[in-house]
Amino acid sequence: MWLRSLILAVMLMVMVGGATRLTHSGLSMVQWKPLSVLPPLTNEAWGEEFSLYQQTPEYQKINKGMELKEFKQIYWWEYSHRLLGRFVGILAFFPFLLLFKSIPTWLRWRIAVVFALGGVQGAIGWWMVKSGLKADPAVSHIRLCTHLVMTLLILSVLAVSLWRFQGRRFGKLLIKDALLLAIIGLTIVYGAFVAGLKAGLIYNTFPLMGGDLMPGEWNFYTPIWLNFINNGALVQFIHRFLAVLAVSYVAFLWGVYGNKYRMIAIKLSIQVLLGIATLVLNVPLVLALVHQLWAMVVWLVSLKTVLLLKEYE
Repeated sequence: MWLRSLILAVMLMVMVGGATRLTHSGLSMVQWKPLSVLPPLTNEAWGEEFSLYQQTPEYQKINKGMELKEFKQIYWWEYSHRLLGRFVGILAFFPFLLLFKSIPTWLRWRIAVVFALGGVQGAIGWWMVKSGLKADPAVSHIRLCTHLVMTLLILSVLAVSLWRFQGRRFGKLLIKDALLLAIIGLTIVYGAFVAGLKAGLIYNTFPLMGGDLMPGEWNFYTPIWLNFINNGALVQFIHRFLAVLAVSYVAFLWGVYGNKYRMIAIKLSIQVLLGIATLVLNVPLVLALVHQLWAMVVWLVSLKTVLLLKEYE
């Protein structure tokens, strides 16, 4: 129950983090106070927080004239995201102390690693926010991606620990399965790039982009390799391509190697449909959040499918 609760808490944090990004709330808290828990409780405290935000480039260039009531709306999203981070830390730490004697040694080390990674994740989160507090009020998509990849790592450690605790048997990671994880992982990475660059708003048609399979402005940057990271149109195309490649590859594995890959094929197909719907409907909040959360589900199901000897149930 403890490990499951940690996994669910981390996934909830992903959802709230996604909502924070999509509601443009991530830069509302301009200070990092890891030991501070309480939000502003008085009108004076709210005024101080708002005054700090009014000095940021985001307020001055984008939200000039915003009222305190509107500021509170975006502030609560970012505050909730940070508070959840602290909650996950508490959920890892206190049961660890209370149950210490009954926890197997191998699991003690795993939870210690998760706790340490959680601390690093908090620092990465602030590093990400700082990138948007400069002259150009936009969070770095590279730092956003780093934040998401760390979440995947934490989820993976927790999930593998849960399966081992349940007595599941693990097999060797075969090349064909490692390739599957690599494709799905890279698809998620480019999903983070799409989100960070707001590339989902560039072309809202599928399968064509501006009447072509590949966007015409794919070589906007020089040198060429920068386009694969910074060019929103090309990043969206790569994310689409990787998603189709992942579905095609897992369908191949299902056809050749049997029902072991059936569940991941179904989950991945749902994810692609969610992605297409999110795109053509111009990135509605709820659908975008479901798409982001389902990526975590796809990753965990994929990991379980390829690591466990027993067919995924």
